[in-house]
Amino acid sequence: MQAKAIARRVSCSKSSVSSVTSDTTPRHNFSVLLESPPPSPGLPSLLPYHGKKPPPFYLRQSSRCIIKTLSGIVTIALILWFVLTTNRFDRAPFEISYLSYNGERHELIGDNYLPTEPMPVALTDHHGRTRWTVYIPETQDFPLTPSVYADLCSQSEDVAAHVASLAGHDSFHLHKHSSDYYHVDKNFIDIQEAEEHGLFPSRKATPDPQSWNSTTSTTNISSTGDSLNTTTDIPSPQVCERSLTYVLESHDAGFGHTLLGLWLAYGLAQHENRAFFIDDSHWAYGSYSTFFVPPPLPSCQPPPPHHRLPTPHSARHLLVSAATAPWTYNPAFTTHFSSPHTPFPLHHQRIFALLRAGHDALFHLAPDDAAYLAQRLSRLRASTAGRPLIGVHVRHGDRHPPQPQYRDSYLPLEHYAAAARALAARLSPPGNASSSSAADPTPPLPNLVLASDDPAVYSAGVFAGAVRAQEQILLAGRAAFPPVRPPPPGAIHPFVDESTGWEGGFYRDVFWGLGRGERRAGGREETRREREGRGELALLLRGLLGRSYLLDLAVLGGGEGVLCGGGSAACGVLGVMVGWEGVRGGRWVDVDGGGGQGEGSWRWGGGV
Repeated sequence: MQAKAIARRVSCSKSSVSSVTSDTTPRHNFSVLLESPPPSPGLPSLLPYHGKKPPPFYLRQSSRCIIKTLSGIVTIALILWFVLTTNRFDRAPFEISYLSYNGERHELIGDNYLPTEPMPVALTDHHGRTRWTVYIPETQDFPLTPSVYADLCSQSEDVAAHVASLAGHDSFHLHKHSSDYYHVDKNFIDIQEAEEHGLFPSRKATPDPQSWNSTTSTTNISSTGDSLNTTTDIPSPQVCERSLTYVLESHDAGFGHTLLGLWLAYGLAQHENRAFFIDDSHWAYGSYSTFFVPPPLPSCQPPPPHHRLPTPHSARHLLVSAATAPWTYNPAFTTHFSSPHTPFPLHHQRIFALLRAGHDALFHLAPDDAAYLAQRLSRLRASTAGRPLIGVHVRHGDRHPPQPQYRDSYLPLEHYAAAARALAARLSPPGNASSSSAADPTPPLPNLVLASDDPAVYSAGVFAGAVRAQEQILLAGRAAFPPVRPPPPGAIHPFVDESTGWEGGFYRDVFWGLGRGERRAGGREETRREREGRGELALLLRGLLGRSYLLDLAVLGGGEGVLCGGGSAACGVLGVMVGWEGVRGGRWVDVDGGGGQGEGSWRWGGGV
């Protein structure tokens, strides 16, 4: 075929050239040149390998075998890599990105695997839509530390904003919905829903009944593992549809804020039709049942620990603690449960009602303390001779009044005495009020019941004639201890055993130091409870301290009137004990105003 083609090209060329040269050039015979034209550059060379000797046949055959073998190995490796990465750790076949907390910087990091630490994650559902949730690995201990819960709430705000921006929502849209306490983020997907749709692995399709009796997974279970329910009914094996778990763990040493947080969480759970659970496994005061009668368990089972999320509020199983309070009781909460169009004293009546619901359901002292309380109140009322019983709570220690002049000291005790006289005169029946004589213009103190964290307050002259609220458990100063025996004469560097009392009142550092010096038998290592400052001696001392505090408040709240001050949480607790009608009727008085509070004016401070 090549030969014929060349021949046709040659024949055509000869006729063409000859016809042109016949008119313009002398007659020359170019047939010799035209019969041997130069080879065309577009045609293959007639000499294979350009004169080189071709390689032997066996070399060409082995090269093909090597290429085929390498191609097969690469193909098999790619298949194995795809299979292993698809099924590793049973992860869902969806790309997952999450927030990683790196020092003080938040970074959005894309990854193909579920994180091993609790963190908010963004994921893609079956419809290609970006969603977000809070992922807590099932291997994590429950509850998490307060700092981790606070980080989860903070980081979730960034993740929610990022996912919303992917959906085309601007910052104005986000701010508008953030002011609605019950706004449901359509981009959020609950853990249970994510597992049901296959977005997350679910290793436990049904609840394990044995897990409900462990201290690490059950709320309403004391730190010693004793069941907190007082009924013999066996709960249903079904997990609650919606629940709220309150974790009794805080860096705050005080008991008052814990009470307010517990009551408010219960009231909120009832308002939202959620089952309510309590976790005390890491509480600094020990077991819940040391102080209160355990509430009855709901008729359903608590959810798995990794289903209990601190945020958002629309989560099916919500977890609330002192660490998450700034997000649970945010400004949107105050706005939703306030009545801004009513007079100021009535602004926070709905929030007060939530607290009161928790008080009525949960404030039932342990049997021994409840029996003493009833006996004590009966004895005090019998000695009043028909006059009102006025309770006074004085807080010293590390709590100072909000007024600038007393910021580094305490409210003078004369303020409490004067307020007590005025309250008694207002509550006394006509003709039975205490009156002053011409010789003594200062009226005598009424039937005054006194409670304070500072032992020196009880011996103050201004409160002469007042009785202690309770004498079951007393906080004593050094003066109540027996004198220390002097060291033997001639001793070199004698050891002097120093006694530590509650001089000055309650200080958080003293509280966290209780029981820290206890000795471990046999040189054994510290247990986890001891590393957390929850050794046996520490819990015993803190239990006595907590019971004394509760008895004081219960006796004061059982009188006809009560006054308090110092900006303490106990003042808010006493207001809830008196009740809304009692507060509005002037039976509860905040002596120092509490930052705007006063007689008949209880207000929500925005946190617990």
